[in-house]
Order: sequence, then C-alpha cells, then structure tokens
Amino acid sequence: MLKQFNIKKTKLLLTTVLVGMALVISNCSKVVDVDIPDADPMLFVEGVIKEGKKPVVLLGITQGYFDPIEFSFYSDFYNVSGAEVNVVINGDTTELVEVLTNALEPEQLIYLYEKFKLPPYYFEIYPFPVYTVVGQTDLIGTINTEYQLNVTYENYSTTGTTTMYPPIPFNDQHFFFPEGSLSDSLGVINIAYTDPDTLGNCYRWASRRMNQYPYWHELAGQVKDPFYVYPIGSLWDDILINGDDVEYMTIRIPTENDYHDPLETGLWKVGDTVLTKLETIDHKAYESILSYEMAFSAQTNPFAPPTNVISHLDSALGWWVAISEDVDTIICQP
Repeated sequence: MLKQFNIKKTKLLLTTVLVGMALVISNCSKVVDVDIPDADPMLFVEGVIKEGKKPVVLLGITQGYFDPIEFSFYSDFYNVSGAEVNVVINGDTTELVEVLTNALEPEQLIYLYEKFKLPPYYFEIYPFPVYTVVGQTDLIGTINTEYQLNVTYENYSTTGTTTMYPPIPFNDQHFFFPEGSLSDSLGVINIAYTDPDTLGNCYRWASRRMNQYPYWHELAGQVKDPFYVYPIGSLWDDILINGDDVEYMTIRIPTENDYHDPLETGLWKVGDTVLTKLETIDHKAYESILSYEMAFSAQTNPFAPPTNVISHLDSALGWWVAISEDVDTIICQP
C-alpha cells in the first residue's frame, strides 16, 4: 500500500513539474516583428583585368533581402544589357562592347570557366552579357598601370580605379611531410617569396592538382582539380611583413572530390602535380575581396559578427581588380 502511494506521489510530482515547465515556456514566448527597412537596388560590378589579358566586366542589380529569388542560373543575375562601359588609361578612353558569353574569345571564356567553376558548354546554353573588347586592342593588362572603370546604366552610374603591380615571383616551393606526421604519402606545401620594401603589396594564393585519378579510382581519368581553388582566407597584405623574406606552410583546401578520399582532406599526395599561383593586387582590391570572403564565411556561422562588404566603386557594390601573377609547378615528392 505504501509502495502504491509512493508511485502515485511520484507521478503527481512529475506531472506538476512538466505542467509548470510548459506554463513557464509558454509565458516566455513572444512574437517579435523585425522591421528591416527596404534598401534601394544597387548596381553590382565584377570587373577584372589581368596582365596580358583583356578586361572582363559583369554587371547585375541587387535585390531586397525579402525579395523572391527568381534566378536559378547566372544568366538571370548578370543580366544588365545596354550599359555604357569604358576604361580610361592616362586620359585615353576605350569603350567596352557588350558580348554574350557564347560569342566570347577563348581567353575570356577561360576566365568565366575558372570564376564560376563551370564547363564551357554552360555559357553556350545559358548566355549572359559580358563587357569587354574584341579583336586587336591596346587595352591589355600592363604592370605599373592605373585603370579607371566607368559604368553607366539607366539611373545607375559608378567609377573606380585599380593599379596593376608587378608580379612577385616564388623564391621556393616544395612538398614535405610535416613534423610528427604518421603518413609516408600525404604532406603539405611550403611557399617562399620576398615582399618588396614598399608598403601596400597584397596577395592572393590558389592551387590546382593537375594529375588524373588512377584507373582503379571511382573518378578514374578525371583531373583531380578542374579549377584553381581559392581557399577562404586566401588573401593577405604586407603590413606585418613589409620587405621581409616570407615563408608559409599551406594546406590543401577540401573539394567535393574529397568525399571519395576523406583521409587525404587538406593534404597533397606523393605523385600529385600541383599548379600554384601567387596573385598580386592593390590594397583596394584586397579590402573588397577580403570583406566578401568574410561575409560569405559568416553566413554559415551563427556566432560570427555581422560584416559589411567593402566596395571602392562609387555608388555601387563589387570590385574592379587588376591582377598580375606568378605560376609555378610542384611535383609532390619527398
């Protein structure tokens, strides 16, 4: 009898606690309406000119935060047609022409192929407008040159400048096994270069494995990295290293192919043929791209502080970047 009483008492106490918790939780609930002010649409610019290459400029219009996303292809966003775009060098103006992606020259198509990590046929099936120059032209990326970009489209207008600095060559690159490694086939790559003694040099680094997967692999015959991989955190400046000899140990940034080889994630393998490149950009480009990377990485981190994308284009978002680069090949052998 006493045992039955204790069981009933325990059940009553448990029920009381659960009901009490439910009342507390319900009383603490409150619907909060957040009024996010509407933002006017802005012109979005992605422009680049590389050493020895013609400029490529993509244009779009931003959307409101709660506006429905109506595009499923890049052609639905980079859809600004009929803009006036020109580049000014030392007072000489060159007008850029609007060309659909399915009519671009090979070097311009390669740039889009690398940028969007898509096969060339995509740009044939889903063309969108690009602003560039076709045929013979004097507008080719040249070091120690400042480029001014001007864009006018309907009620939007913007201008920005970028300077192409000389490429900084690698002093050394080599593959090695880090201290304490338990693997005799997986390692990292060390890069070395000398920063010029003038403050303001900024860099971006990328890598690409050029060899194919072996015949016994699930991805047999495919190139390991079809595109250059720019890791989040691929940029740095010389504020702490101005004029120094610089060495970095780099790890490989995971790609979707690492799903098949999880033990190799972050590392290179003996026998890999790796292209690495060190891009040199000016400080304005560095700030803009770095802020974009920080905003992108914060999207997947609920604890990250809010970030604002920096643009050095007047009344527009995006960037206008001049790039020089040094490219080297590493055969991964200990």
